[in-house]
Amino acid sequence: MKNLKIYILLALGVFVSSCSEDDKVTVNVVDAVTRGAVLRTVAITGGAMDVLDENAIVTIEIEEQDAELGALLSEVRVYANLVDNTDDATTTTTETLLTTLPASAFSTGEFGLPRGSFSASQAEIATALGIAFGDYNCGDQWNLRLELSLTDGRLFTDTDATGNISGGSFFSSPYNYRISLIAPLASDDLFTGQYQLTTVTPGIYGVADYLDGIYTVESVDNTTKVIKDVTSFPAFGGFGPVDVEFQLVCGQIILSPAQSVGAGCNAAIQSGPAIINATYDLANPDDSDFIINFTSDETADCTSAVQAQFRLTKI
Repeated sequence: MKNLKIYILLALGVFVSSCSEDDKVTVNVVDAVTRGAVLRTVAITGGAMDVLDENAIVTIEIEEQDAELGALLSEVRVYANLVDNTDDATTTTTETLLTTLPASAFSTGEFGLPRGSFSASQAEIATALGIAFGDYNCGDQWNLRLELSLTDGRLFTDTDATGNISGGSFFSSPYNYRISLIAPLASDDLFTGQYQLTTVTPGIYGVADYLDGIYTVESVDNTTKVIKDVTSFPAFGGFGPVDVEFQLVCGQIILSPAQSVGAGCNAAIQSGPAIINATYDLANPDDSDFIINFTSDETADCTSAVQAQFRLTKI
């Protein structure tokens, strides 16, 4: 009996020692972790600009989150550049600081975190880059990049965002925004209404990204449309529903980038623009039947990206 008691005491001693060592390791790991920060996209207004309207304005509302619930926010810097997508690509610019948002420009939002916004007109962006009206064309893009500066000296921008941060449903923090320069349609009602969606070319794994069926297409603005409440990946049981946004830009039909399909393998599967976009007649647009080309799994979250397409037929 005495030996049994000794064995039990020894076993308890080993157990307590093991727990203590594990706790020390856990504490050391937690102490060694340095938490980052994110800028969450709350809303974007004017995500596409009329190339002929120098007074067109883009407004982006953001929310900052850090380990101290916003207390580490110092400022957010906004940089601008031109993405020259025209065939001649003759306009060259250098990324330039457009504006700076100090912490004092933020107020507490609905989640108790700092929220702020900035606006810029097309003329202001062009002036900052040292170019004039006519140096940019329909089909080009303004690139707006955000840089978050914390009070401890750390900086965060688009190169620091993982798939979960840049495309996740809550964080939605790409730090980088492409504002397309467009030619407006004659009517906001074009490319809206009830449409039959039919898969033409499947995406990853040889299956449809979106369920064939009848959907409502609504206008976000004159050249930005959204297919409402679409079920994704029906072959795998269906996910979503998600809204699928596309833009009509200078004769091209472009699926908007970084659109989550509501499922993922490592982070989030995203659909985005095709390598070669479908087209429409800029002078006489026909919205009765058209194709949308897109990239399935554009960030290769599950497998290699695949070029896919679906058809929308008005009913």
